[in-house]
Amino acid sequence: MIRSRSYKTVVLFLLIGCTLSAWGQSREKDYVRQDSARFRVWYCPEDAQVVRGLWQTIRDRIPVVERQLGLALADTVAFVVTPTEKEWFRLTAGAPLWTNGLAIADRGIAILKSPRFGLPYGPLPVTAIHEYVHLLLEAGAPRAAYPRWFNEGLAQVLAGQLDYMDNHLLARAGAAGRIHGLNQIEGLMSMSAPEAQQAYAESAVAVQLLQSRYGMTGMSNLVHEVRAGRRFEDSFSMIFGAPVGSFETEYLAYIQRTYRISLIGDTELWISAIFVILVLAAGMAVWFRRRKTIKRWSEEDGRASPVSGEVSPPPYTVNYTLIRGRLHEKTEDDSTEDNPPFDRPMPGN
Repeated sequence: MIRSRSYKTVVLFLLIGCTLSAWGQSREKDYVRQDSARFRVWYCPEDAQVVRGLWQTIRDRIPVVERQLGLALADTVAFVVTPTEKEWFRLTAGAPLWTNGLAIADRGIAILKSPRFGLPYGPLPVTAIHEYVHLLLEAGAPRAAYPRWFNEGLAQVLAGQLDYMDNHLLARAGAAGRIHGLNQIEGLMSMSAPEAQQAYAESAVAVQLLQSRYGMTGMSNLVHEVRAGRRFEDSFSMIFGAPVGSFETEYLAYIQRTYRISLIGDTELWISAIFVILVLAAGMAVWFRRRKTIKRWSEEDGRASPVSGEVSPPPYTVNYTLIRGRLHEKTEDDSTEDNPPFDRPMPGN
């Protein structure tokens, strides 16, 4: 009877747990919608506080970005704030988890991640501007019209997103000869998180280098040429007066020259190097100490071993030959003592 009650209790708790889990999942997918004249935001009630800041950024920053590029989207743009990793994977069809957002240009949707399950790079409103730049560039343009480095780099620059910019990371990559070429950045979505961070940083550096020379007007002219149907490489050469290959050579040299000095202040690198040196020093000390001990033991064993050709008696044994000799001498002395000198006849008597 007791076992039956215990079993029923366990089953009851399992049912309650499953019910609560299902209710929680349904709540996370129970999106709320807010609309304005041009924008729409889908989110869960748990993210209401974050969405307030998102709306403020949309109103303040997006008009500035549109003026800088001379572009605007006529259709309503939707921002979807996913509440969980599971929902993120469902809506993005399995995009990497290190990605903070994903723009779907043909649907006018930017998918974002709730801060409740982590944002490794940048706050939600900044990511929203980043994704909106992707929508601006890709809407009305041929598919894959822009190389990945330009698309991602311009989105970071216009969003003011410097979270990916790690000077020490670029310095270490430059010192090790691991700087990505511009074509290598095309494989960004298949990279690991550290590799992707470096690729994002390099993209931002490339676009910043272009902007420093030709201004945002040059960036805008390039975008408009591509949207008019011209190839990116042809538009680049026409506007900037040099092919993309020549710019890539300058970009690689610029990274090597600019970020090399950062190695001096790379605290993480120096701490790691000192730790490795200390570990090696400790290992060498232990090795030398062990070697010295083994040598001392060998020397002691050499002194204790018998000389070649001589047979030493084993330790703690009795030399019976010597004892028998001494006993014989003692017996003779005892027989002499039986006739004392005053009992002997005097000479001549």
